[in-house]
Amino acid sequence: MTRSAPIPPPLEFRLPEDRRRAGLAALGDTIRAARQVPFWAARLPDPGAGPVTESMLAAMPILRKGDLPAMQAALPPFGGITSRAAGAFGRLFLSPGPNCEPGGAVDGGAVQAMRAAGVRAGDVVLNCFGYHLTPAGLMFDDAARSLGAAVIPAGGGSTGPILQAMAAYAPRVYVGTPDYLNILIEAAEAAGQPQPFQLALLSAAALPASLRAGFAARGIAVFEQYGTAELGIIAYETDSHDGMVLAESLWVEIVAPGSGEPLPEGEVGELVATPLRQDYPLIRFGTGDLSGFAPGQAASGHSNRRLRGWLGRADDAVKVKGMFLRPAMLAEVLAALPPDLPTRPPARFVIDRTAERDRLTLEIAAAPSDQLGALLLARVRDVTRLGCELRWVTPETLAGAEAQPILDRRPKPA
Repeated sequence: MTRSAPIPPPLEFRLPEDRRRAGLAALGDTIRAARQVPFWAARLPDPGAGPVTESMLAAMPILRKGDLPAMQAALPPFGGITSRAAGAFGRLFLSPGPNCEPGGAVDGGAVQAMRAAGVRAGDVVLNCFGYHLTPAGLMFDDAARSLGAAVIPAGGGSTGPILQAMAAYAPRVYVGTPDYLNILIEAAEAAGQPQPFQLALLSAAALPASLRAGFAARGIAVFEQYGTAELGIIAYETDSHDGMVLAESLWVEIVAPGSGEPLPEGEVGELVATPLRQDYPLIRFGTGDLSGFAPGQAASGHSNRRLRGWLGRADDAVKVKGMFLRPAMLAEVLAALPPDLPTRPPARFVIDRTAERDRLTLEIAAAPSDQLGALLLARVRDVTRLGCELRWVTPETLAGAEAQPILDRRPKPA
């Protein structure tokens, strides 16, 4: 009888030196493929044959996330950074910014994150990430089904029907933002309905210690992920809960904001990532997020480097309810004001956190008006895709608002 060959362990558990060697070789292939596109050919030096070195990569310029909207407006839809036409991709997204992002392939980082959390064949997953225009919902949907799980595509639907789906299907796994999981749990308790979740994969918003403790008290094992629309899942929590392990499909650097110089392990800087793919190249993509590498490896046995988590922003963008809010968005909102106003009134966005939920408020120094208020709130949703409250204030309240168009009053990351 012929003995079958042993099944190799997932890439998440390979030797670090094997990963580094394979990663540098894949970087070489990625950069050479990117240089077939005029944008990258003019931007990147020829790496020659074979692997690149870390010093060669560090000498290459950073592509800023904030530069994409202007690039794409000048050369739609992708700003000239890929030679493939829009129709050559399986999916096309439009995230706030606006940013055009192609997709279609199963995100390896999301698969690794779900596998590390214990999602398995036969599980039922309630996916509460949005399925429309932004990629998170479909990304986790694809990953869950690739592992053999069934998915309830709840998206950003109404809480009532989602509670009905929870009662009917008893999903063991929740995927979505921390705040919305809390909303569902509170709604289920108010309705006298048991909540079925045993696992929660949470991303796109801050996870305060108080919320994590509240979920644990209800018997829910929490696993946090970090990612972006352009890169997919970058890092994820394992069952040892000792930092976020980097996904296998990226080469990640922590660099000094501004200079782009790689920083030593332990120091906080901007996270810059190069996905090891050739269809939509993003060489040294500057996320604008702050993080740092943690020393050693995860106790779970996952052997890739770990992040200390999301530690803030290196630029002027702020994440609210899983979406980025930028100062330029305030100008877009105010552009909808009626032309008969004598001057554009001072305004700013204010972000608070109450009852374990983010709250966004538009403060504006104008005479209260139901018609104007409705126009502004509709415009905020169109521009940011966020719900918002409106507060009429005096001009004195907004002294200095022009220099600080977004006031974030939430507790800062530790």
